[in-house]
Amino acid sequence: MAYQLEFRSNGVFLIFAEVVTDDDLLKSDDELYGHDYPEGLQFQLVDLSEVRDFQASHKTMRYLGEKDREFSQTHGNQLIVVIAPTQGRANSIVWEVWAQDNSTDDPALLTKIVDTRLEALTWLKKHGIDVN
Repeated sequence: MAYQLEFRSNGVFLIFAEVVTDDDLLKSDDELYGHDYPEGLQFQLVDLSEVRDFQASHKTMRYLGEKDREFSQTHGNQLIVVIAPTQGRANSIVWEVWAQDNSTDDPALLTKIVDTRLEALTWLKKHGIDVN
């Protein structure tokens, strides 16, 4: 399997490795949103640092971005940080464009693309999420 989910009471670590396909992204997204979070889904940390080939289409990235934005608007604020040092970075930018809500000064979804896990954890902590 190209991914694994590590659930927390308020969010999830989604870790990808090797080759990532549209199917992997869609399946992991269904599992992620199908899980019951006792404190609500407040964050996602998506780790692409072990990916060697990111084969997802821009269509899938758009779909996932729109879904994340819509979920946050109806279910409460969420933070999503993506660790994408190389593979998947361009597609993460496509996702981020569709995920962002530019229609308000107080968006329900905040996103960030970073190079390292430390940057991701620091960004989450800066926004009130301590996952350690």
